[in-house]
Amino acid sequence: MPRRTKIVATLGPATDTPDRMEAVLRAGVDVARVNFSHGSADDHLARVKRFRDAAARVGKPAAVLADLPGPKLRVLLSAPRDLAPGDTVTFSLSAEPGHAGDLTLTEPEVLADVRIRQRMLLDDGRLQLEATAIDAGRLTARVLVGGTLKPNKGLNLPDTPLTIPAVTPRDREALAVAARAGVDWVAASFVRGPEAAGEVRAACAAVGLAVPVLAKIERPEAVGRAAAIVAAFDAVMVARGDLGVELPLERVPTVQKMLIAEARAAGKPVVTATDMLDSMRENPRPTRAEASDVANAIFDGTDAVMLSGETAVGKYPVEAVGCMHRIAVETESHLRDSGTRAAAGGYAGLDGGIDGALSLAACGLADEVGAAAIVTPTISGRTARLVARHRPWARVVAVAPADAVVRGLALVWGVAAVRLAPAAAGADRVAAAVTDAFRAGAVAEGERVVVLAGHPIEGGPLFPTLRVVRVGPGGAPGEP
Repeated sequence: MPRRTKIVATLGPATDTPDRMEAVLRAGVDVARVNFSHGSADDHLARVKRFRDAAARVGKPAAVLADLPGPKLRVLLSAPRDLAPGDTVTFSLSAEPGHAGDLTLTEPEVLADVRIRQRMLLDDGRLQLEATAIDAGRLTARVLVGGTLKPNKGLNLPDTPLTIPAVTPRDREALAVAARAGVDWVAASFVRGPEAAGEVRAACAAVGLAVPVLAKIERPEAVGRAAAIVAAFDAVMVARGDLGVELPLERVPTVQKMLIAEARAAGKPVVTATDMLDSMRENPRPTRAEASDVANAIFDGTDAVMLSGETAVGKYPVEAVGCMHRIAVETESHLRDSGTRAAAGGYAGLDGGIDGALSLAACGLADEVGAAAIVTPTISGRTARLVARHRPWARVVAVAPADAVVRGLALVWGVAAVRLAPAAAGADRVAAAVTDAFRAGAVAEGERVVVLAGHPIEGGPLFPTLRVVRVGPGGAPGEP
């Protein structure tokens, strides 16, 4: 059974060679993540080009996701520094240390939001501090849990509502590079509310980038406004790394389930990320807990699962992708054999109107008539996303008129996207979509397929249409 859950892999030194790029694509990568928190513009441009070239050789319409740095606070140190419980630590509120020994941050203005007795967590919470005083351009904190602080480690402020803009100067620099690279998705880090969607889209437009934007859910404020954020953005990511520091760890699994359900109800892609197979940075096999983690995200209904350091800097990047692929196939096989769908539930009519109801009907019809595929001619990809949220076992084949839409759908559960050939005005888009799907190898002669089209006639009005056809010789649709 073909895998439905998509795999996102982070590019980095471990995947930089053309052979390695091609290997991870063949192993199952659908989307490449470029992490703009690390590396230079030249690094990113070169990696995207190598990935595009490798995808062309493999013949796979894989997407590229630009992950913006966001207001990620990192401590600027030239050498490791030991912090013992009870020690006093001072932070400069500006880019330059006011006194010897002051620590400086990548975004020092954020410290103005901190209040006394609020927690300051360093290195993913391994070191814990408490703010004790703010005066004369400095913040003083007391070490509660000590250890060695290494250069460039992150700072989290789980008790502090942040007032910094959604798009930082570093984000704007990253977007300029992303536009040059021609990425397919943009991920906004540390989103705090739905208003960030407009800011990110405006920043994209300023550099000539018109792509869907994804919200990374990493802050407590974002969890509390999840429904509004899902509605405002084109997709969301359950970014469990910072989320697990900003929230009590025991809350992360239930937040993950909630976010996946919210996204599916809206027909928006959702990615589950961070530490999924983390031990494979150093080992050729994951732990049993990690395998279960990937499977449970699929049981929850996630569209995609993501690899970070495993493929960026790990010793076994190809093996990590292959392992994730096998876990996904096994989990989906269990769901299909048991007659269930991932976290199935009441999505009919939600955030989709007539199209939402028709997408549910298409899935039910495919089950009833034993259709091999649901073919959706689509301009933006929306119809395919609405079908995919119901997690049908029939293949979802999106036939789109633009390469950018085809690649963008690589993030959506179960969708195989192919190009729709240009058609004359007044042409039957239903027939054209079936023929183009056949030519791309997405459907085969003799298969019965369900076709769902919003605009059945090229250039015509919106008349949602649901048909059952059988693929005939040369891909021509015939009587079912």
